[in-house]
Amino acid sequence: MLLSQALGLNASQPMLDFVDIDLDLDFPLYIDPAGFRRPRDEFAQRCQDDLRSFFNAVLRALKRGRRAQGLELLQGLREPNEIHFGVSKGEPNGRGLGSGQAQDVLNSLLSSKAAKTGLLKDLNDAALFIEGIGADKVSDMTTNIIRRHLIAYTQEQFSLLGQAIPTKIPTGLLWDSTTGTWVTDELDFIPVIQGKRVLLVPKRYVRWKGALHQAASKYYNNFVTNYIRDDQLRTNGTLVEVIKTKKKPPQRKVFKKRIKEKHPLTKPFLAEFSSDHPEEYRKFRASLDRHAAVGVRSLMEVRGGTFDETGFCLGLIDALSRVPTGRRHANDYHHLMLGIITYLFYPDLISPALELEINEGRKRIDISYQNSAEFGFFKDRKDDAFTRSREVVIECKNYADDIANPEIDQMAGRFDPRRGRFGLVTCRGIDDGAALRKRLMDVFQAQNGIILCLSDADVIGLLKVAPLNRDVAVQNLLRAKLREIST
Repeated sequence: MLLSQALGLNASQPMLDFVDIDLDLDFPLYIDPAGFRRPRDEFAQRCQDDLRSFFNAVLRALKRGRRAQGLELLQGLREPNEIHFGVSKGEPNGRGLGSGQAQDVLNSLLSSKAAKTGLLKDLNDAALFIEGIGADKVSDMTTNIIRRHLIAYTQEQFSLLGQAIPTKIPTGLLWDSTTGTWVTDELDFIPVIQGKRVLLVPKRYVRWKGALHQAASKYYNNFVTNYIRDDQLRTNGTLVEVIKTKKKPPQRKVFKKRIKEKHPLTKPFLAEFSSDHPEEYRKFRASLDRHAAVGVRSLMEVRGGTFDETGFCLGLIDALSRVPTGRRHANDYHHLMLGIITYLFYPDLISPALELEINEGRKRIDISYQNSAEFGFFKDRKDDAFTRSREVVIECKNYADDIANPEIDQMAGRFDPRRGRFGLVTCRGIDDGAALRKRLMDVFQAQNGIILCLSDADVIGLLKVAPLNRDVAVQNLLRAKLREIST
């Protein structure tokens, strides 16, 4: 059973910021620590900091000859079952490091040239260079190290969805980056659903197993062998062959088959090559940093069958049309819009928080999203010196009448230098478009920020666009609305 079904949520995977896990079976997904290298939100930054601090603590212990301390740190990477990821058959079963495996990894670290030369910096490096660490282990080790942040994220999402977590239970080991140790005996609010502990993972930071397993072959085939080929040709090395033909002058070639025979793909070879040619490894790491989000369609179809995205959108349109206007139905409208916005603007907007308190509780925001856009309209708002929109605040107004100055002023009052000065107001309809445009222009011209308004008609229009064309439609609509109030 899916978590959304067990909780009775009126939302499915496209409307959720996290992976809608199966409580009975593992999903063939993995947390990829490479996704945290260029933090797009506070969650990613905190995860990156803890991952680095853990790995630095292990390497520091080994460099100082404290093998027992290094082993103790590695043994803290136990079997995590709470995220329900991986490829276990039947009941979810983690693949952390047992005591014997921790000793093997420790021995590999001690003998690795990558560790000795300082090339080894994080878990992705370890997966390439250290025997005994693969995609499964990297994901599970990451889960252990960032468990504290997964707990906080899970609590935020349960609060967002109006789901209570009634009692505190033991957290298991938590990494403490301040002391550089594992801590125990802490209690926190962790959901237990159908007798199973559950931690949610943002779908922005997961990848398929193949993407992680292919990293070594990608590095070897696209970087290492290319460098060896070019170097052999430059130095007229032993792998150069002269090809003679009757019609063309002799050609010098290096065949990759010969390279692979002499330098087969092994972790020790990759470590030695990378230590000797760190610039090539830096190029490869930069390519890993371009971490593509898993698409909604893929997340839906992993369960089997096909995802009728057009039918799904028509269902959202119908649901929106059935929500009456007025204060009495404000929560229904807010939660539906939360799901629709999550669907339409993923992966640019992530980690939504509902009714966020600011200014010591004196003001509240209906929805606040982290701005993780890497290009396009939302990236422009993040980079714009005027808006600096690290977050996008959204107010949902379930009014029968047009929104007026008090609502616009309310939104403008939400802006600040830390959060940014860009927000969206959603409403049911706009009768006097000219008056609303003037109000939004006043905010812009007073340099208080940028507010755009999306009506039901705008949202329905986007939902009716063919899925492959929707990203372009979103960009065009938002840019058109910005031109209306800024020119």
